[in-house]
Amino acid sequence: MIEFFEPMVPPTATHNDLVAVSDSRGKARLVKSAALKAAEAKWEAHLATFAPPAPLRGPLRADLRLCWPTDGRHPQGTPKGTKPDLDNVEKTFWDVCQKLGYYRGDQQVADKHVAKMWADPAGVYLRLEEI
Repeated sequence: MIEFFEPMVPPTATHNDLVAVSDSRGKARLVKSAALKAAEAKWEAHLATFAPPAPLRGPLRADLRLCWPTDGRHPQGTPKGTKPDLDNVEKTFWDVCQKLGYYRGDQQVADKHVAKMWADPAGVYLRLEEI
């Protein structure tokens, strides 16, 4: 099992932050934007500490809470109904977890609860366990 709270302001760039570039033949292709690369690097820097010695095996249950600072404008613990889109920001998060060896593949996550909220301290809570 992996469980932690990491204080941080979660990145808002998501896996949808792509830019079109031309290759040497003049064909357009999509690549990660600088913002997305920075977001992945931030996630990796904060999550590397909690990477297990070996990937979790079998089906997994996940509880993920992404918490942005209230800035005195939002009540503590209330849902965050603004950008970034939950499914987009979590995709970037899960991709980094896989890269860091938390598990072998996304397909292992069989049961998950994911929430975006306003909270102080800001950060990310994850509980990931084999079921």
